[in-house]
Amino acid sequence: MKRRKIAAIVGLFFLVLTGIRLVWINIQTTSMRIEAEDGRVDLSDWLPSSKPILSLDGQWEFYPSQLATPGPDGAFVPEAGSTMKMAVPESWQRYFSPQQRSTFGYGTYRLRVILPQRTEELPKLTVRIPRISTSSALYVNGRLEGRSGQPAEQASSYRAGSMPYSVTITADRDVLDLVLHVANYDNRVMGGLTEPVKLGTASAMERAYWYSAGSQAAMVLLMVMHAGYAFVLYFIGARHKPLLIFSLLAACGAAAVSVDQDQILSAWFGVGYETASKVFYLSYVGVAGLLLHFLKGLLPEIPILRYSRWHLVACAVFGLGVLALPARLITYADGLHTLLMLVSFGSAPVFLYLAVRKGVPDAIYLLLGVVAMASNLIWGLLNYTFFLDIGYYPFDMLALFVAFALYWFKQYFRSAAETATLAERLKEADRLKDEFLVQTSHELRNPLHGILNMAQTVLDSAGKSDDEANRDRLKLLVSVGKRMSFLLNDLVDLTRLRENRVLLQPGPLRLQAEASGVLDMVRFLTEGKPIKLENRIPDSLPPVLADENRLLQILFNLLHNAVKFTNEGRIVIDAGIEGDMAVIRISDTGIGMDEATMSRIFLPYEQGREQTETNASGFGLGLSITKRLVELHGGELTVTSVPNSGSVFRFTLPVAKPDELEAAPEAISAGKPNEADAALNRAETAAAASPPETPAHRDVPRILAVDDDPVNLRVLTNALARDRYEIVTATSGLEALSLLNAGAWDLLIADVMMPGMSGYEVSRTVRSMFSHSELPILLLTARHRTEDIEAGFRAGANDYIVKPVDVHELRARVKALTDVARTAREQSRMEAAWLQAQIQPHFLFNTLNSVAALVEVDPDRMRNLLLAFGDYLRASFDFANLERFVPLDKELELVRAYLYIEKERFGDRVQVEWEVDDGLPLQVPPLSIQPLVENAVRHGLLRRNRGGTVRIRVCDFGDYAEISVEDNGVGFDPELLRGVLYPRETPGRKSGVGLANTDRRLKQLFGKGLQIQGAPGQGTVVSFIVPKQATSGTLLPRYGLEAK
Repeated sequence: MKRRKIAAIVGLFFLVLTGIRLVWINIQTTSMRIEAEDGRVDLSDWLPSSKPILSLDGQWEFYPSQLATPGPDGAFVPEAGSTMKMAVPESWQRYFSPQQRSTFGYGTYRLRVILPQRTEELPKLTVRIPRISTSSALYVNGRLEGRSGQPAEQASSYRAGSMPYSVTITADRDVLDLVLHVANYDNRVMGGLTEPVKLGTASAMERAYWYSAGSQAAMVLLMVMHAGYAFVLYFIGARHKPLLIFSLLAACGAAAVSVDQDQILSAWFGVGYETASKVFYLSYVGVAGLLLHFLKGLLPEIPILRYSRWHLVACAVFGLGVLALPARLITYADGLHTLLMLVSFGSAPVFLYLAVRKGVPDAIYLLLGVVAMASNLIWGLLNYTFFLDIGYYPFDMLALFVAFALYWFKQYFRSAAETATLAERLKEADRLKDEFLVQTSHELRNPLHGILNMAQTVLDSAGKSDDEANRDRLKLLVSVGKRMSFLLNDLVDLTRLRENRVLLQPGPLRLQAEASGVLDMVRFLTEGKPIKLENRIPDSLPPVLADENRLLQILFNLLHNAVKFTNEGRIVIDAGIEGDMAVIRISDTGIGMDEATMSRIFLPYEQGREQTETNASGFGLGLSITKRLVELHGGELTVTSVPNSGSVFRFTLPVAKPDELEAAPEAISAGKPNEADAALNRAETAAAASPPETPAHRDVPRILAVDDDPVNLRVLTNALARDRYEIVTATSGLEALSLLNAGAWDLLIADVMMPGMSGYEVSRTVRSMFSHSELPILLLTARHRTEDIEAGFRAGANDYIVKPVDVHELRARVKALTDVARTAREQSRMEAAWLQAQIQPHFLFNTLNSVAALVEVDPDRMRNLLLAFGDYLRASFDFANLERFVPLDKELELVRAYLYIEKERFGDRVQVEWEVDDGLPLQVPPLSIQPLVENAVRHGLLRRNRGGTVRIRVCDFGDYAEISVEDNGVGFDPELLRGVLYPRETPGRKSGVGLANTDRRLKQLFGKGLQIQGAPGQGTVVSFIVPKQATSGTLLPRYGLEAK
């Protein structure tokens, strides 16, 4: 903090304290100064109601070295020639031997007070005698009314006492003769009447006393409370030494206040002069000694405070002297006492000022507290020196403790905030630890799963003539083992880097050759992803100075990271020269990062994106290790990125100097491979992307497998190769969902931890279209915690296998789930057949009754009705309805037959309107329109006495057609919609399966079911959309997905 700011704050604070004190003096000074002359004061005009308290200052009669006692009749006879006129308040030193200036001696003060003549109207009066060093006795009109100690002419018969006291009298005459005996043989500093004597009404004097004494008592209580809680906190909490010192400081302060002004320690608890004097000296020297020691504990930034212990030792020695010596001898060391206090109270503000200048947190509050203490001491000295009658003032000490309390509170809040921050950091560290363990388990289980399954597949194929296939499997096994070794190497390297045990062996290296080799290493990681790797490092780039192994590790980590977070596009490595450093850039077209991710991406165990359902592989150590390795080479690693637009990692390496150049291998451009390498890469990629050949069986179970890691897909395909399955693979959740409509599937196998769309999300999306039996889902992952498994089942999975899994167990579970799907499909066919046969008995009987009624009335209508009824039955029981699709004309033929029958039965109550485009080549699911029309007639038109109109509309929109059935019947209550479409979820509701079955089949085929609009009394519109190429696998925009 700057000097001017400190001076402004301290000056303003001091002015505020001074202003408050002046206001206090103005408010609390209820006494009026009355100047006596020649030992006499005239109060004949006094009005106690307006001026209840008077301060009897001025010239009193003083008789040194004699204790003149008034007689019983009030007669006062001092020794002749000994009368002096003495200003009160004032020390009597100069009225004794002027050469010695001693305060020791005895004498008599006298003042005659002239009261108003009508004394019977005066209330009771109180005379307040202040602290007098060191004994006094008051006589009023010749009667002894009160005393403190025992004044005497000899020290042997004298008893010390300096406690203030009050006497209450009744004014029975118009003159008060006040005679005060004073003797001092103990206080070497001060003697005589050094404070004014006060006269006033008894009630006003009592109020003034309790106001002053009550303020002192409140301050004592406040300090004792502070001392108590600080003492308790020291022992129940952290043993912070300043707490204990503060407790002692507060206790000393309470003791000092108790012997100040009204001396409540003596007045209320009967403590004698000797003890009270020692408490006075011990309390002040205790505050002085402990203050600097207290600051030493709080301000370690101020080195000079380490010498405060010597001041504390001096104060302790002085305190021991106070305890050992009588009060009379202690006053001889009053100068030393004052010096010890001045050293402490004078240097404390200086030290605190230095602390504030150095920026010590919250030291300004301590400085303000010490300023408040200094203000109190300054006014105390003024009161002591100039005999000011200002009473006890509590606000300086209150400001001191408020400032100290603010300091402690600020420290507490800061500590609480730091504790909360530390707790959050610990929680974060604990979370990272848990995630690291889970991630470690996942990353080690994945390759272990592949190794075990590859080995088991090789064992199961023993004795067969498939050595070439086994050779490929063993190559894959080696590749998986290398991936596991990369992960373990990251853990080892992190430990070495933390312990500074990584030693580099730098040498000149051709970056082109190193980058080419690393690109070949990471190329297998791009299998299944449309990613192009490009090496754009110019051949003219000079060699760099680096450790070859560590450079390979840096490049591999950065390229591997780019592959992990890039689903399609390109990854480019290029380089250039800036000064004496080579700048290498690795850019990708991946998912990118936001600012928050970039700020923590180089921390250990951090991943680019942390979600509960998606996660990238790895420990999150690669970039942290890479950054440390680059820095060990004298370079710098930075990143720039834009979300969804890719990232650019940039690092620098020193260029090799001419004298360091050695023979370096020629650069090999990874961007221009030779024909053999290109052919080999194409062959490997094709082998990875294509599943093993499966015999062409029409009824082979079809499995859709999805995993973002092509190696895992190859492992899975090989594990199930001996069984007769048609396996189609996808490398993302979006791709898998786009393949759902490419025929019927018997099983979906999905990895949980996939970028973009997790296995959980895939499961939930599939469950919105297929039931558990229609398309079972098997989640295959390394996450094995209970909450992970529960989340999988909640998402809609049928089964959950934790890697590494036994191949035999995998095969058994796959077979069980595919059998469930095939059984469900047969059940679905049976349900469709039952649906075809679901002709309500009353519809059959009513139709036959209508035929019978027309036999004699209208034979022609009878014949037409029989023909329509025959068409209806033939269309209902047509085996073509077992297929997935039928021509639109065939479905409409059934609808026309049904409507003809209903129109013959109900006449004009059923009106039909057709809006169908002629010659529309459309395939629709069987029995998809007729249930909608029947629902419109039965539940819409016929529930009204006058009937209504049903409109069948088929509209061509290019890529798709919309089919709608509209009626103007009784309408539809929206609250009943869920009960109609999901009858199983509405217990107690009687419902057919027509609408619900149609809606479910449409969702499975097209991704979107029935759309129903209606309101009571306004009719109903039921519609659905049919793509022109219904079997192309294209999902509707509802899911925001496109086929790949």
